Amino acid sequence: MKANKLHHLFRYITLLLYIFPFISRANEPDSLRQYHLDSIVVSSIKLPNATWRIPVASTTFEGATLQRRQLNNMKDFSASVPNFIMIDRDSRLTSSVFVRGVGSLINAPGVAMYVDDVPHFEKSSFDISLADIEKIEFLRGPQGTLFGRNAMGGIILVYTASPFRKQGTQLRLSYGSHNETRITLSHRKKEGERFAWGLTGNYHHSDGFIINSYNGKTTDWLNAASLSNRLEWRPRHNLSFRLQQSLEKVKQGAFGYGAVNSELNDVDSVSLNHPSYYERLIYDTGLQADYHTSRLWIRSQTSMQLLNDTYEVDQDASPRDLYYAVQGERQRLLSQEINVRDVSESIYGWNFGLFAFHHDIDRSTDVFLRMARPSYQLEKRFDDLNSGIALYHRSELQITNRLTLEGGIRYDFEKARSIHLENKLTGDTIELRNQYDSPLTFSQWTPKVTLQYRFSGESQLYATWARGYKTGGFNTVFEEESERIFDPEKSWNYEIGGKVTLFKNRLLAEGSLFYIDISSQQVKQLLDLQGIKIRNAGHSISKGAELTLKVLPTDATLLHLTYGYTHATFRSYQYSEEIDYSGNFLPFVPRHTLSIGAEHRIDWHTAISDRLLLQAQYSGMGERYWHEDNRVKQHFYGLLDVSTAVEKESLRVTLWGKNILNERQLGYYFESAGRSLGKPVKPFTTGVTIDYSF
Repeated sequence: MKANKLHHLFRYITLLLYIFPFISRANEPDSLRQYHLDSIVVSSIKLPNATWRIPVASTTFEGATLQRRQLNNMKDFSASVPNFIMIDRDSRLTSSVFVRGVGSLINAPGVAMYVDDVPHFEKSSFDISLADIEKIEFLRGPQGTLFGRNAMGGIILVYTASPFRKQGTQLRLSYGSHNETRITLSHRKKEGERFAWGLTGNYHHSDGFIINSYNGKTTDWLNAASLSNRLEWRPRHNLSFRLQQSLEKVKQGAFGYGAVNSELNDVDSVSLNHPSYYERLIYDTGLQADYHTSRLWIRSQTSMQLLNDTYEVDQDASPRDLYYAVQGERQRLLSQEINVRDVSESIYGWNFGLFAFHHDIDRSTDVFLRMARPSYQLEKRFDDLNSGIALYHRSELQITNRLTLEGGIRYDFEKARSIHLENKLTGDTIELRNQYDSPLTFSQWTPKVTLQYRFSGESQLYATWARGYKTGGFNTVFEEESERIFDPEKSWNYEIGGKVTLFKNRLLAEGSLFYIDISSQQVKQLLDLQGIKIRNAGHSISKGAELTLKVLPTDATLLHLTYGYTHATFRSYQYSEEIDYSGNFLPFVPRHTLSIGAEHRIDWHTAISDRLLLQAQYSGMGERYWHEDNRVKQHFYGLLDVSTAVEKESLRVTLWGKNILNERQLGYYFESAGRSLGKPVKPFTTGVTIDYSF
């Protein structure tokens, strides 16, 4: 009872500290024009202009915005970006992304991601530390013409800070509920005009909040640490090199699912007898070389990603010793991209590129069945090899001073192979269960055409037609040999949109309408006591709308709103001879995403402050169904976050609260062996963050 009263007391204190500056007297506020969209432009050979100027639905977050809103990981962007959700399903391994109804729960993602131009192929590498970020861009709709495989729903572009643009030392300390601790230290320095370097370290700990009633410990604890460095060398005015490296170690609790109370739409209790955890080590490196002439821009990007992880879970999700599984994965990804762009001043521009990669994944799965008599172990080994090459081109023709036609096409060729071995171990006896050597070869053309009309200033209208695809692959569990392989997923995409700035950039508005026709859709099917397999279900349609508004009513106030609507249904999906899901809604895709927020600055000169920064944001999503049968759904719900920051010279202290209304909903739900299991969203939390620049 005392803990419950203390919990409410912290919540009310947070609200009062947020409201107090509004009722206090203050001087005229400083300007907030630094909040202007796309005020930081990161040089990109593929997207040389700020995303506000290109004909694509986009949302941009600058590094300062991440700090003000306490956006610390990729899952925090759910609903803040229209029609975007990263499901908080389990661990950093299971970071499933959906954009406009396009996505994947367990196999290759339907959204691509690049970090400083280093590609991330597997969703297990999506949920990374966001320390020392300069900008994150979310581009919605197919981006395959320039960015390639699995960019059917869009792309996430993450950029870290350049030591040539920003120097100095920054320290961030944060502490909050459940002993959540974050420490980030970064230092960037220029050595003359030709060389600059940066180094960033980050640590994150959380005790977690989901209690395992079996042992009284939490199931969602977390320890993570990362170290990254960036070296930039400019030996000549038209030649530059950049070496980027990052190493991250994560160990966290996993599979903290409990029985779902359908009346309360919440989890009653979690009770697991077997320890469940996820452990990951990931290393990224990229060497980039740029060369400029008066007519050409040439870039080479060589990238490598190494990922080792282990996932041990109590798969029966009960206090009984029935069965558990241990999964391991070892990934090696090497890629090379060469891009040549015309930079001459003319009515016609072009961009050519070549991309090649080799991806080697060794997977292991060991399932221990204690309930069987005699007990036995299923030992599964997978060696997946995938290599590919792509050629792409984009042309831009300025028909008039305001009308531009863009056309692009990409050709991808991939060759994959999966060697599968499965044994049954009973005591000292080894029985060969399955052995396969499955090849897979496919190629794909992805065209894209966009017509853009520019008004005066930064306003525009555009219309886009594009082809999208998501690669096929191999199932790790299946009932028949014919189910070993699933085919690529493909789509035709149609979009119209516009962007407008009014009143001297005090109002920025963006809107779009989209229609996506998806064929050979990849859907999951649960095999009890084994796992999940993927099959090509048939045909679906996703259509909807998006709206973004940013308003600066004064130089000290920013109001922002984003809204997304997605109506995604199966046009045809015959699950079995008896079951037809045609007409049902796609699972995991929220019908609505909504984010409303305000930021305000108050000039308040005292002995301990120069100004106050106030921020509040409400983010909501729903309704969404948890399964293709549409029996169980999550109604619309929203989370309210607030913060108050005090700035004094190079010091900023922020008091923040998340989910201050303590909304209790399900973050994930599934059914297994006749049981309804789920994971709750994170409850009300509060804390303090200190930022200091040397």
